[in-house]
Amino acid sequence: MDEEKIITIFDNDPESELYKHKLTLEHIKNELINFGLTSNQSKVFIYLGKYGSKTASEISKALQLPRTETYHLVNSLQNLGLVTAELAHPTKYSVLEMKQAIETLVKQERQRINSLAVKEESLSKLWKQVPFFVVDTDESKSEKMQLLHGLGPIINKIKEMIDNSTESFKIYGSIPDILRFYHSDVFDWLEESSNDFQMIMSPFVKAPEFISELDKKNIRVVESDIDSKCFLVNDKNEVLIFMRNATHPTRETFAWWSDSETLVAMMTSLFDLSWEKGNSIY
Repeated sequence: MDEEKIITIFDNDPESELYKHKLTLEHIKNELINFGLTSNQSKVFIYLGKYGSKTASEISKALQLPRTETYHLVNSLQNLGLVTAELAHPTKYSVLEMKQAIETLVKQERQRINSLAVKEESLSKLWKQVPFFVVDTDESKSEKMQLLHGLGPIINKIKEMIDNSTESFKIYGSIPDILRFYHSDVFDWLEESSNDFQMIMSPFVKAPEFISELDKKNIRVVESDIDSKCFLVNDKNEVLIFMRNATHPTRETFAWWSDSETLVAMMTSLFDLSWEKGNSIY
């Protein structure tokens, strides 16, 4: 295959003979993004995985990436243990098999978590050695906010919101957002709670398979051209608004949490209005 055909793998050109593979490759790319890779890192990984070892120049040309960025991408993938450099001139790069690559990423994440767990006790002891210097004040009426960066802290905050909720829990998001919540066990937590649950999917393309496991009367769809809107509301007490949702890699995702009465009321009204205008999923 020539380089022009290689380019069409990630393009929207229906005339290309490779267009039939686009949806599959997009799904693979999104899953790699969920594992922490950037969009361009995922593209480079897929390209090398399906076309064999290539030089940085060949990668740059095929994927239409700047040469400098291409070197940065292959180096970052080497640092992650996903790419190896062959002793040749010019240097050629190749990737691990998909199974090995996923195992490598999982192992690295486990090591990071285990390292943090080992430090938990010692850090807690050190923390207790330092006295509190805060002056007691009445903060019962203060409104709080918190910026959360990265999918891990955001999912932890959602777990807290579900645990704190006693009445209702509302989710508004795109299909990629809903899938990300599903893979992070959010719906398992909701099922274990006693909350009244409502969810709006917008924009709606095709229902994920797991939706069949949920009560359809709690789900509605809203037509929209915007896929960047995602927020969650709990008991009219807390709200979590995504500033960068699942249209971005997990490491670039960030959200804004607040218990502001005004903001919570505003987002609740937005959800309720959307719910009234929405359609049943089936």
